[in-house]
Amino acid sequence: MYVTAPLAMADSDPKDDGGQAASRLDRRLPWLALLLVTACVLRAAQMAWLSDDAFISFRYARNLHDGLGLVYNAGEYVEGYTNLLWTLAMAATLQLGGSMEFMSQALGILCWLGLSVALAAWSWQRSRATGRALLPLAALLNLLLEDSQRWASGGLETSLFNLLCVGGLLLLVAGHARRRWQLGAGLVLSLACLTRPDGAIFAALGVAYPLCRRAPWTDRLRDSACVALPLVLIGTALVIFKLRYYGDLFPTAFYAKSALDAYYRQGLSYVWLFFARNWFVLAFVPLALWWARARLACLATPANGLWLAALLSFGYYVVHSAGDFMYARRLLPALPFLWLLCEELLALTPTRRVACALFFATLLAAAVPRPLYGNTPGFIDGITNEWAHYPPAVIAMARARGEQVGAILAGSPVRAAYEGGLAMFAHYSGLPYLVEMTGLTQYSLAKQTLTERGRIGHEKSADPRWLTDNHIHLLFFHDAQPLRSDGRRRFDLIGFSTGVTAKIWRYSDAVMDPLRGHADVDFVPIETVLAQAERDILRAAPAEARTILQFLERYYLSDAAPGRAAQVGHLRQLVADKTRNP
Repeated sequence: MYVTAPLAMADSDPKDDGGQAASRLDRRLPWLALLLVTACVLRAAQMAWLSDDAFISFRYARNLHDGLGLVYNAGEYVEGYTNLLWTLAMAATLQLGGSMEFMSQALGILCWLGLSVALAAWSWQRSRATGRALLPLAALLNLLLEDSQRWASGGLETSLFNLLCVGGLLLLVAGHARRRWQLGAGLVLSLACLTRPDGAIFAALGVAYPLCRRAPWTDRLRDSACVALPLVLIGTALVIFKLRYYGDLFPTAFYAKSALDAYYRQGLSYVWLFFARNWFVLAFVPLALWWARARLACLATPANGLWLAALLSFGYYVVHSAGDFMYARRLLPALPFLWLLCEELLALTPTRRVACALFFATLLAAAVPRPLYGNTPGFIDGITNEWAHYPPAVIAMARARGEQVGAILAGSPVRAAYEGGLAMFAHYSGLPYLVEMTGLTQYSLAKQTLTERGRIGHEKSADPRWLTDNHIHLLFFHDAQPLRSDGRRRFDLIGFSTGVTAKIWRYSDAVMDPLRGHADVDFVPIETVLAQAERDILRAAPAEARTILQFLERYYLSDAAPGRAAQVGHLRQLVADKTRNP
């Protein structure tokens, strides 16, 4: 960052060697920065990982590449992703013969590094314009913070979105009301909106910023219109596409997470958890305010006003919508603006020695966050360290299991559903029809009425009626027990040799018959199930017999093969006789 030129001159008094020391530091700083950047990039690459939700976008990209359209299931037009531009980039990767897994990590790290470059460029420009020392706190905090390094990858659009939102506003302020820069800023903010819908918050700030300048109203309106032009053109095209292609303006996640419903307690917990871990912010801000208390009025600049507005508006949005179940991810787009404000506070400290001391102390403190989670998966108030759930071994297992299930069920008319956290298994299975049970791939699930608040994004789920009405055959869970509570084997499970166990929700002869005798598949044939049901009905009281029949109707009878008509009729007759003659 930087301090004022007069103060810098005062520090260079012949009686004080502070100016010479600062000059030596200025010469060494580029090499120190290069060393730090290299170390941070290597660490981010070493920590690179893939989140489960990324595989939903991967399936959309795969289907688009295969000619099925931008859909999760062929013929079903549902916007189950929230990152259009990112998904298109993954489809382009496939088109070029690349790996989505690798490209999503590499591109994420490049965007994260690009954001630090943009922040450093801003600091350098401000240093040149004001004659202040260059201490790029914002850029280095973005590089050094472990949470930023973690989310540099993850397979999601996080880094790209952060780069576009922050880069668009930096471009706008740095352009000094030049038309090309304003149009460029509007274009970058438009790309942010294409990357994630909540980019609209930063886009709105970009359009409003010129209106707050000290200039005639005609100039202000013209400048604002320059920023708005790309947003209006691209935004209109996006709205038309969504309404015509999906029939809805918002993705499923908007409804599944009840984004318009206030949930402040959870949102405040989400924000507080970040600052509780990254305690250095709570220490730096009061200390810097105390040192700079005599010059705080200097913070009242249009640029600082924009950074503060971006921080507060997006922060409020995160708090209102309860954040996320993934620790820190939703808050990351707002953090660079906080770092820029901290950098401005650093500039107001009275001497270069104090500024340098605060600068290096802050970087050192940022490198040692409080270990809230450790290296094992954990939940704090429904918020988890997502990366710990998906080490390479877990992804390799999901891939092996998914590919085996997909190979065994290849060509089958199976319709399967899976619970949250199994998107990578579902992606690798390549099954033709899949449903994520918390509503991320189905509007009818996502738009259910919310009855009780819980873990964000996992508060709604497919109920038995929905599964039956949508003709689901198999349900994949993380853990399905093969034995009943009475010790008898469950007949409604199918097991695969790699350890996958699925619940048979609706037994279909077309799905199950080809699996008979398969060396890697184990299930109870329907003949055994019906024979046991007949024995149970004969022994049961009338009410219990009707319950057994109701279950069989859902499980098999209403969709039984034509050749079993006599057996089906026999079971129904048994229950009817019991009801008439208890």
